Order: sequence, then C-alpha cells, then structure tokens
Amino acid sequence: MIVIDTSLAIGFLQGNEETISRIKAIQEENDIIGMSVVSLFELLHPLRHRKLRDQERIARSFIHQLSLLALDQDAVEASAEIMGSLMRTGQAVNALDVLIAGTARACGADLILSNDEDFERIGKITDLKVEIMKNG
Repeated sequence: MIVIDTSLAIGFLQGNEETISRIKAIQEENDIIGMSVVSLFELLHPLRHRKLRDQERIARSFIHQLSLLALDQDAVEASAEIMGSLMRTGQAVNALDVLIAGTARACGADLILSNDEDFERIGKITDLKVEIMKNG
C-alpha cells in the first residue's frame, strides 16, 4: 500500500500534472492507495469553513477511490513512538503529519508519498519509506 498525504491529495484535486501522473501510475500498477482520516480532516475542514460544496463533492469523489485508513489505537501508538523519537532528536514536525505517518506505519504501508519535507524527517528516524515529490 502507498499512502498519500494531504499535500498530494490537494495537488491532485488542484490538477497538478506531476501528481496526477504519479497517482495514475500507482493505480495502473494495481497498488492500493491509502489516505489517513487525518488527511480527510485536513481536506474537508477548509471546504466546510468556506462552504465550497462543489469542491467538497469533487474531493469526496477522489477520496472514494482510496482506502481510508483509521486513526485507531495501533496508529496512535505508532504516532507516539515517532513523535517521541523526533522530540529526542530536537526535530520539530507538525503533529498532524506524525499522525498520518503513524497511521501509515500501523497499516503496514510500503511508502508515504508527499511533497511535505516533514515526512523526509520522519523517514530518517523510522523504517517508513518516504518519497518526496518536489513539485507535487
């Protein structure tokens, strides 16, 4: 399974050609694309705040194609381990990104795909494989 973070989902929904191409390539390889419910929150709350109902329908259509990953006890435990390691090394990382990474780790993801450099730092202190798309 390949987990995309919020930044990749946004890039896809905004029509970023590199992101669309990478996601379509993953789908053609029949890999499962997962997304954390934390990313779902990050996608939906600005749309709800601004009452952008058409964009929300488009986002939900995209999300429907993905495997939605729960923030359960295993994901929270993995997230706490990641955050603890980051804090011991003095690295500041967005807590929501840590929850996304912990969810991916708990679900046995093969790769996290992102354009957020927080995931690069997370990848360095965990066994998670991370691919950063510089233009994603």
